[in-house]
Amino acid sequence: MQRKQKLDRGKILASVIERYGVNKTVLAAKAGYSRSSYYKHIENPNLSYHIISKYGIALNHDFTKEFIDMPKYEVNETKENYDLPADLNEALYQISYWKNKYIDLLEKYNSLIEENLNRRGN
Repeated sequence: MQRKQKLDRGKILASVIERYGVNKTVLAAKAGYSRSSYYKHIENPNLSYHIISKYGIALNHDFTKEFIDMPKYEVNETKENYDLPADLNEALYQISYWKNKYIDLLEKYNSLIEENLNRRGN
């Protein structure tokens, strides 16, 4: 009786990412992981489908093609949410954009906290 060989999920993840030719550090960050986590993930033959799906969403790739028993997940086809920067200038622009957006929200939050404290004090 021949045993069915189990797929090495980490190696398959690595090979798909290699085909895309993307920066692994940037991709890992988009998936919510660090660069060191990425390298741990590709070494794990039993990598969870949850982690694989996060890379799939960040990469805009449907890994259910490689893993037929993997639960379906939604890949967002709108490029603006998941595109990796094309070059350093675009990456710097995105960093600046999100930093400014964060600062604006932080200032609004601090203003609301201050208003709330002033109301309670009076």
